[in-house]
Amino acid sequence: MAVMKILIVAGGQGTKLWPYSRQEKPKQFQPIIGDKSSYQVAIETLLTEFSPDDIFISTKHKFIKYVSEQSPLIPLKNYIVEPDAAKDRGPGEGLAFLKLSMLFPKEPVFYVQADMVREPAEKFIEMIRAAEKIVTERGVYITGGVKATEPNMGADYLELGEAVDGDGVEAYVVDKFHYRKGTVKETRELIENFRVVAHWNHLCWYPAKIIEAYKTYRPDWYDALMKIKAVMDKPGEQEAIREIYEDMEKGPTEDVTRHLMDSGKAVALLLPFRNTDVGTWEAVRDFSADDDENHLDGNIVTVDTTGTLVKSNNKDKLIAVAGLKDLVIVDTDDVLLVIPKEKIDKIKDIQAALQQEHKSEYL
Repeated sequence: MAVMKILIVAGGQGTKLWPYSRQEKPKQFQPIIGDKSSYQVAIETLLTEFSPDDIFISTKHKFIKYVSEQSPLIPLKNYIVEPDAAKDRGPGEGLAFLKLSMLFPKEPVFYVQADMVREPAEKFIEMIRAAEKIVTERGVYITGGVKATEPNMGADYLELGEAVDGDGVEAYVVDKFHYRKGTVKETRELIENFRVVAHWNHLCWYPAKIIEAYKTYRPDWYDALMKIKAVMDKPGEQEAIREIYEDMEKGPTEDVTRHLMDSGKAVALLLPFRNTDVGTWEAVRDFSADDDENHLDGNIVTVDTTGTLVKSNNKDKLIAVAGLKDLVIVDTDDVLLVIPKEKIDKIKDIQAALQQEHKSEYL
């Protein structure tokens, strides 16, 4: 009997959560929300249902130390290591799917992004089992969706068709994939259709079929992956893979998978849990804002302060704030960030300035 595999993707950089998220230790391995990293929480949740032998980790070479420290039960043979080059998700996930297709050609895989928080955990497990049942019975590509109430400019959207049996989880055929719109007006008009949901990637399918989709929709990536396959388990494997990988063009995995969601042969499961993409400081604040719409993490005292995030990793250091509104304040061992909430995108400008001033040790 086929046993579904779990693929945890933990190779991203998380630049928007600077200065906590760093090039050498990004957000998925940092305690951004609570005392554990989102990677640790995901591992602990999955181990309640799945054997460590069935959980695989896709990450960069430079992050192996964090993977081994934070998930010691996962065997080293289950690490799928990509070179350290920043290539967006498409090439790295392609490498992971390639490896799994070679190891388990007839077993489905469920894809888990390590930088998300899912509550309650038991509902996440319920969705995974529902996805497994639909894939094995219908052979279709599975993804996730969330009912859209407000425009999210960072989200793609799915137009839903007929309902299917999701074994207790709402499930629908996907009629059309809508790439994210350019304006709030266009996005609002799109989500006014009650059959349109935001796309939250919780992929489940057979890895060999995903590789075939790479061949059809991104043949350049596929050709590179086949070159990588040819050098696997041969002398000089790591260096050969690095050279091939570094020549691959950057791009999101959706360059491939969005076509699968335009065919009417994909199914979207509506997430039966609260799913938070821990991708920005605003998302962190929204996750656990108090009655004054503040998120306070550390030894912090506030007076007449609203809509503000204050986070510090030094519990012995008191941070006192008064009369503030809509700010983000993040204090680490070597960096203090203070920035208005509405200008949070300026973080990328700070990072660019640090690079230009040869202060990469702060990145």
